[in-house]
Amino acid sequence: MNRYRVVRLAHFSIRFVPLRLAILLALFLCLALVAVGSLTAGSQHIPAAAFWSLATGAGADPALADAAVVLDFRLSRLALAVVAGAMLGIAGAIMQATTRNGLADPGLLGVREGASLAVLGCLFLLPSLPVMLRPAAGIAGGMASAAMILSLSGPTSRLRFVLTGIGFSWFLSALLLILMASLDIRNLQTAMIWMAGNLQAASWSAVVVLSVILAIAIGLLVLTSRAADAQALGDRAAAALGVHNRRLSALHVALAVILTASCISFTGSIGFVGLIGPHIARLLLPGGSHLGRIAGAGLAGATLVASADTIARTAFSPLELPTGIVLSAVGAPTLLALLWFHRHRL
Repeated sequence: MNRYRVVRLAHFSIRFVPLRLAILLALFLCLALVAVGSLTAGSQHIPAAAFWSLATGAGADPALADAAVVLDFRLSRLALAVVAGAMLGIAGAIMQATTRNGLADPGLLGVREGASLAVLGCLFLLPSLPVMLRPAAGIAGGMASAAMILSLSGPTSRLRFVLTGIGFSWFLSALLLILMASLDIRNLQTAMIWMAGNLQAASWSAVVVLSVILAIAIGLLVLTSRAADAQALGDRAAAALGVHNRRLSALHVALAVILTASCISFTGSIGFVGLIGPHIARLLLPGGSHLGRIAGAGLAGATLVASADTIARTAFSPLELPTGIVLSAVGAPTLLALLWFHRHRL
């Protein structure tokens, strides 16, 4: 059932399982359907015929004023949702594979709080800082938080690591509240909406920056995919095969932190995607290679965020909810269900 097929291209060969490739294509098709629904739905509904005309370039007719709505607003917002969801889903899959814990999430390292604190501090204390430097600030805050938690918890106990992460995250949350309490009412409202996870300020520049970071991360994951497959067999087996476990784990954790922190820098604190996306991929793609699970988690995360953003934008129109609230409404029950199913391992 899981027989491999090999395709040879000059000096390279690609090995894949047809069934798993078909499932990945089905996930991509689901994402495409969600994207079309997101572009056509809204306070100003765009008929399918008009959307097709715009998509095929036949909509040059000035009468199609909806083109501005689709291209200038909805398309950039959809692109940001897809890229951000893929980044969060991949980050969660990396953390779960590295820690061998199905409940792991970059949030355990305080990445969201550290990145949020750094970005909000730059936003209100250094208002002249260019917008494109937000990812650098977010990555610095996320990396600092992760390094602090890893140094405090040590390598001896997985439970100690979890408890240290929770405690330090609460400490950073307190610092965030202190910062917000010092803001005036306008800045406070902006900060609260941003922290809830919002894609209203989507722009093509943000999409380009995050896409570059995502492409670099995917390239590094492809290069280390065989080592990651060996590490999944256990540290001893991986070391016998020549894998440097500490370096590989450090690289993967750093990638998860960078993906999460840079995403939060533009979208705010969107949670639960890094937890749910990998589980969807694991459910649809049991076993298999590390790279296949990464791809499945990325597609699942992109579909989740795009769907949640569409619901947040259209369900209570003209009122618009933050995307993070919709994801939390789905993610919190999912987390409780996962805790219940993993109750004998905790």
